[in-house]
Amino acid sequence: MKRIYRSILLLAAALPAAFPAEAREIIDINRNWRFTLDDDRTYGEPAFDDSGWQRLDLPHDWSIAGAYDKRNPSGPQGGFMPCGTGWYRHSFEAPAGSEGNRVFVRFDGVYMKSQVWINGRMVGEYPNGYNSFEYDITPFVRRDTLNVLAVRVDNSLQPGSRWYTGSGIYRNVHLIVTSQMHFTDGGVFITTPEVSAERARIEINYHVINHNYPETRFTWTDNKSLYVWLRDGNADAAPKTDANNRVQKECTLTSILYDADGQEIKRVSTKHRIGDYSEADLRQQIEIDRPHLWSDQTPYLYKLVGTISYDGREADRVSYPVGVRTIRFSPERGMEVNGRQVKLQGVCLHQNVGCFGSAVPLGVWQERLETLKAMGCNAVRLSHYPFAPEFYDLCDSLGFYVSNEIFDEWNRGQEWGYSESSYGKMPYTYHLYFDQWGETDLRRMIRRDRNHPCVALYVLGNEIPNQRIQGIEIAQKLKAITREEDPTRPVTAACDFFVGANIYGFMDQFDIAGYNYIDRIHPDSLYAAEHARYPNRILLGTETYHKTRNHVSIRDNAGAIGEFVWVGYDYLGEIVWPDYRGWDEGMLDIAGFPKPEYYLRKSYWSDEPVVHIGVRQGPDRDFDWSPRNVADHWNWQGRDQDTLEVYAYSNCDEVELRIGRRSLGRKPVGRNDYYALWNVPFKAGTISATGYRQGKKVAEHRLLTAGKPYAVEVSRIFRYDDVIRVELCVVDKEGIRIPDSEAEITPGNIPSERLLGFDNGNQYDPQGLKYASAERGRCSGGRMVVYLKPDSAAVKATFDSPGLISAEAEI
Repeated sequence: MKRIYRSILLLAAALPAAFPAEAREIIDINRNWRFTLDDDRTYGEPAFDDSGWQRLDLPHDWSIAGAYDKRNPSGPQGGFMPCGTGWYRHSFEAPAGSEGNRVFVRFDGVYMKSQVWINGRMVGEYPNGYNSFEYDITPFVRRDTLNVLAVRVDNSLQPGSRWYTGSGIYRNVHLIVTSQMHFTDGGVFITTPEVSAERARIEINYHVINHNYPETRFTWTDNKSLYVWLRDGNADAAPKTDANNRVQKECTLTSILYDADGQEIKRVSTKHRIGDYSEADLRQQIEIDRPHLWSDQTPYLYKLVGTISYDGREADRVSYPVGVRTIRFSPERGMEVNGRQVKLQGVCLHQNVGCFGSAVPLGVWQERLETLKAMGCNAVRLSHYPFAPEFYDLCDSLGFYVSNEIFDEWNRGQEWGYSESSYGKMPYTYHLYFDQWGETDLRRMIRRDRNHPCVALYVLGNEIPNQRIQGIEIAQKLKAITREEDPTRPVTAACDFFVGANIYGFMDQFDIAGYNYIDRIHPDSLYAAEHARYPNRILLGTETYHKTRNHVSIRDNAGAIGEFVWVGYDYLGEIVWPDYRGWDEGMLDIAGFPKPEYYLRKSYWSDEPVVHIGVRQGPDRDFDWSPRNVADHWNWQGRDQDTLEVYAYSNCDEVELRIGRRSLGRKPVGRNDYYALWNVPFKAGTISATGYRQGKKVAEHRLLTAGKPYAVEVSRIFRYDDVIRVELCVVDKEGIRIPDSEAEITPGNIPSERLLGFDNGNQYDPQGLKYASAERGRCSGGRMVVYLKPDSAAVKATFDSPGLISAEAEI
């Protein structure tokens, strides 16, 4: 035995530092990856030469850069965009301070069926394309050479979705270094069980894992037949252990609460004895006086920092936003936030955005959410999957209620046919993986997102084909899992087969009854009829048409807590070849420009006085999702003999319409339709609408007839950390936008690597899907967007179009 101890002592003498340089290091590894749209198992080998592959930075969606082709098997739902199988490789040095500590790699989203290798060792595979996941790569990280991270992404089974998904590592990737004792992924849960204007109690539950203490190691001997304990480099010194032969130490758990200005307002510390090779569930609470309450109107955020320490040093440190709030639901009062009744004024969203596909910079979403907020929107339904983690941070800070969704189907798909398509869901969608991965995916989503105050409820399924008696057992299981992970939030399912779901008791399995398109069965009475039949239910329009009747029915029924309109923004996919590239019935187009419907919705939802002119440009589409077919311009040359329907969308008491200086009188705005209507002849010049409340002028909107194209104009610039959005338009000499201009605009004096893409909002533009890699863009409706990468070096950019005066802007 002396000989065995001696050989182990050589290892013990070189034991590494006890802690990483910081208690927890989160390292962005998005830069400098290699990619190929090809498949070969040798690509996972560290010695493979990838120098011929494409060099790129993450996030990356390879589908959006591909060819729009009817032969692509993604089909109309996937936008006829290419999918396939691709590989990514990234080389990195072992993080400083990682020796003797834990190293994880975290992926925020990979679409789909990812397999991950580190230095030739496969560490895991995961079919879900939307959830975040991580692997402990500690045993495989090398310090004598570069480490090679290889990721295989398989999106080859098509059609595999009902919408455009994109392909690749389309969200962020990080390395995480912690000590051997650390908080587990998703292992911190913060709740606010007691909240009032005078006092709040915050409860924090921590899950801690300790692999071993630095000076105490469990290891195998050279001949793998015996193991010994090493303590302080001396195998003869017996460690102090508990009855299970585990070393125990006194550890300090500390929770610190900071206000929005970064000032510490409360600190709590408790002592706990934790053994090595063990896990511990620990709980603390913080009480504060006169708390700032979080809501959609006042999205005040505290910050909670949690630390675990021993031997006088921090082992791990985490931080989370804290919104002090209560949300309660009841059939009598609907939804109450901090005691105030609230209606969910929501839209459904897909995550893809025009030229970015699914690899969308956060700044794009910040601008989009701010635009929705200005409309009066206070809620978003993430349809039909979890979004990127940082999206929830935006919702926390901007004040949105999030309907957090996980499944578009369970374990039934093609053969059931109860959903919106006669053949049910697509052949290669999630029903292939649900039985094996459903519970894991649900728990991962909840643990990742449950500390966000924005998350108001969980949606356990959208238009699930299992909406009959066969689905009840699964619904009960998913609800029970949700209760285990988060007992503070209700669950629902978005049901489109609610006649059968009512008959078989499926809808009764959920806390909130979710209805997709309730007016399909109750076109007149809507929620009133359902409330009369089921007075103890809490009703939610999980998916609704644009039609005003949905808003009115929710407004006038206390038990109906709100709606999510399909959709907020246009998106890629669900197309008809070869006419258009995506869904075009949103309130805003795919480039982010508001349509007239945006202002009608603002009339419903905003307290701000609204008036906005829309002129009918043709008959309404015979399509339930389509809003009224109006346009907000006054260029109707060629229709001088026609009488035009002019709508003034408004929430004012009355609206006055003028053509030029001539008043056409005031008209009341109906409480149940939110517009006033005139039939007028076209006359070039000016048309204006003025809104009045209690006889006072409170809002005005005017349209002017545009002349000939004269110049390119920079109308607005939005600057964010990861993207710059430049809005351009073609104007006449008076600065009026030309509504029928399709001028091409080329950016000048901008390095090519800073040019991210273009969009013009026109889903019927045959060049639209090429704007991700184009050198110039084309206007639609006289406007377009250029996306640029920020850089510390400012340039005087030009935006040029043949025959027009160029625009300039400092970028």
